[in-house]
Amino acid sequence: MPALLVIAPIAVLDALLSTHTVLVELLAAGPLVAAARSTPRETAVVGAVALAVSVTLGIANDMFTSLQHLVGTLTVAVGSVLAVALARLHTNREELLSLERTARMEATRTRDELQAMLSGIADAVTGQAPDGSLVYANDAALELLGYSTLDELLAVPPTDIMARYEIFEESGNEFPVERLPGRLALMGEGQSEALIRFRARGTGDERWCAVKATPVVDHDGFLVMAINVMEDMTEHKRRELAERFLSDCSRVLGSSLDMDELLQGVARLAVPEVADWCTMDVLRPDGEVARVALEHADPDLLARSRELDRLYPVDHDGPTGIARVIATGRAELYPEITPEMIRASTRDEEHFAAVRELQPRSAIAVPMVSRGRTLGVLSLVTGRSGRRFDARDLELAEDLARRCGTAMDNARLYRERAYIARTLQESLLPSELPDIPGIEAAARFRPTGEANEMGGDFYDLFATGDRGWTVVVGDVCGKGPDAAAVTALARYTLRAAAMRDRLPSRGLQMLNEALLRQRSDRRFCTVAYAYLEPVDGHARVGFASGGHPLPLLLRRDGTVETVGAAGTLLGVVPDPTFVDRSLELSRGDALVFFTDGVIEDRGNGALEESRLALLLGECAGAGADAIAARVENEAIRSQGGVPRDDIAVLVLKMAGGLQS
Repeated sequence: MPALLVIAPIAVLDALLSTHTVLVELLAAGPLVAAARSTPRETAVVGAVALAVSVTLGIANDMFTSLQHLVGTLTVAVGSVLAVALARLHTNREELLSLERTARMEATRTRDELQAMLSGIADAVTGQAPDGSLVYANDAALELLGYSTLDELLAVPPTDIMARYEIFEESGNEFPVERLPGRLALMGEGQSEALIRFRARGTGDERWCAVKATPVVDHDGFLVMAINVMEDMTEHKRRELAERFLSDCSRVLGSSLDMDELLQGVARLAVPEVADWCTMDVLRPDGEVARVALEHADPDLLARSRELDRLYPVDHDGPTGIARVIATGRAELYPEITPEMIRASTRDEEHFAAVRELQPRSAIAVPMVSRGRTLGVLSLVTGRSGRRFDARDLELAEDLARRCGTAMDNARLYRERAYIARTLQESLLPSELPDIPGIEAAARFRPTGEANEMGGDFYDLFATGDRGWTVVVGDVCGKGPDAAAVTALARYTLRAAAMRDRLPSRGLQMLNEALLRQRSDRRFCTVAYAYLEPVDGHARVGFASGGHPLPLLLRRDGTVETVGAAGTLLGVVPDPTFVDRSLELSRGDALVFFTDGVIEDRGNGALEESRLALLLGECAGAGADAIAARVENEAIRSQGGVPRDDIAVLVLKMAGGLQS
């Protein structure tokens, strides 16, 4: 080896110099040379050879015991030991360098493999160093954060990256940056996750992400980095929020039949859930367009918008916006509102400046249509929030507009049906009670069905001949048009019967025959029928009941009596039983007729006959109208303010000065 070639010439030269040797120390160069290129074992062999040569030369030159030789030999020995140590250090260094190269190659290979795998993952993945800076991002993360390359992303400080976005909680409140999962993981709080919504300040694009962060530690437990996995939940959350929003709107649309009120409720729901502004413009029957709702989350901007509406009413004949949507019946989407668009839709420079001040960003105008008719326009606008509408927002707005249109049409139909029902109901009752000399008459009627349902209760008071008056109070089974038809049949049959015969039982018999002959649906009714004739300061009364609650007679002194006897329901059997009874009304007496709605749910804390009698006893001396009102109010109160059936009350009270 080269080290031995160094020892050989030194030994030869030393031998030639004989007793004058001074070169023994140079033999240490051999092992030192070996240490640079050989293993420790090989260096030790060279050292041993150098030491042997040193001893041999000392003996050959007869200087073995001399001080000079001993120093030289010791130098060789020490040099050999140092050479072995150096060889060992060199070998260890080479091994470490080799391991480092191997590790570096393995890390590079692993990184390339990991990056290849993470690049194909749909979820965004980033790595954060302990100081919070980004050290890695896969392709999905680059796309999510809006960067082209990893180097471009890593060159931007984390604070600058975060400044590009507004971050919100699921509730819509601002999300604290220090509570982001990656930050928490780096702070030693372990794994954490959060659902966040973030909006790019520059573009208004909005995303939802489920963010999960996991801390990565080394073998000694020291934090190396935090790995963030961000699952894009935008589509899922948009569907979820849209469904929830539409469900809430449907509940509002079903809560009222006042068209303007329900549209105002929907506008309040839309702000700020889906827009910064929401307006509702309705096409009235006369062709005019009226703005019935305008909402904004900011009270100041809302007040400013309403002031602009007052100063510059919407041009419903214009070529764009609401006018065009009404004319064409097609929705319009404006993803980005430009100054040119604002100028085209404003009246003058002052109007233009005022609208620009509101900073409208994006808008949607959708027709509210039902059965092929455009009923109005739903408009959504974003402003300072920076949100920008897209095709999915348009789809949501169109769905909402369809529901609004259907609700508006239903409300219109309900109003029309309610008007018909109310008109028909009024036609089945006397428009006003006639004036009967010497007798006060008062009535109360309270239907409890839906507005488009006719009630089954009715009453009538009409003159019979020259002196008498007929009183009728009845209740038809059921409600609606069929019940109204029976009511009309009963009312006009009894009027005709009263002209032919004054005996109440015969009038009831005629009605029973008419019901059996003209009705095939087996609807029945009950009727309290009385004939009253004033005579010299009092009144004679003939009475019969066809299954109806018997009237109560309130005497002047406060005593209460039940009048008549129960009879058979009308329209059920061909041979009913009716009992005629007569009585006399003196001055101050009152005869009270009522339907079973007054004493509904008897025995459950509501007004019943015995309690009604006690109540009437307290009304002695009161006028007919006061008595009728007292009975109605107590009936309603006793049923918790919500009567379960129609209520009809008719009171006839004798006064002084009766004339025949």
